[in-house]
Amino acid sequence: MMRYGATMDPIEEVKCLVDFLGAACGENCEIVLQDLREGKMEIVAIANGHVSGRRIGSPPTDLALRLVAQEVWKTKDYICNYEGKTRNNRVLHSSTFFLKNRNKDKLLGMLCINIDTSKYTELSKAVLQLTGLAPLNESQELFENSQVENFYMNMDEIIKSVLQETGLSDISTPQLSQEDRLKIVERLMEHGIFLLRGSVSSVAERLRCSEASTYRYIAMVKKRRPAPVKKA
Repeated sequence: MMRYGATMDPIEEVKCLVDFLGAACGENCEIVLQDLREGKMEIVAIANGHVSGRRIGSPPTDLALRLVAQEVWKTKDYICNYEGKTRNNRVLHSSTFFLKNRNKDKLLGMLCINIDTSKYTELSKAVLQLTGLAPLNESQELFENSQVENFYMNMDEIIKSVLQETGLSDISTPQLSQEDRLKIVERLMEHGIFLLRGSVSSVAERLRCSEASTYRYIAMVKKRRPAPVKKA
């Protein structure tokens, strides 16, 4: 695990690895550095961005936000070999390394590797068809209730996806009750949406309410959540 002192910016130090790894691993391998410190939450370096279609300034993936919101990084240094999906539904073979501070109590960023294996998958299917065997469906559990990682170009796409995933996008906004709005805000919080800059404004616009009301909904959701159980 990489550790850094207070005298250097760890994210800047890792940036030099991105282009190197991208060149070494080839054009089908995307290398992404995400700065997840407060006030940042965006891609700050990327090599072979054509793999997912993202660029510098794009937001973290939905999975990255959930990993932060659920604090998975506190018990793991990295996760490997999970499935990612691009906007045009190409499947990627993905892995993520958590960049932490020296005391390992703060998440600074993520170094991610996304490999486009579509050509190899098609080739393996063709070979298996020749042998009369069916492809194996393998999966690896990342954490409880894990889902496929999706790549987006902006925050509005993430919010729209979360609402569609939960079935809340079908609710007519003018008819939303306060409980409906609280339910939407709670789901968005579970997905780490409010970690992104400008998210409150975007959510308020979708809910057709003020930013102050959205902040109030966030506070209400936090208040009614059960307090964490303290270890003996």
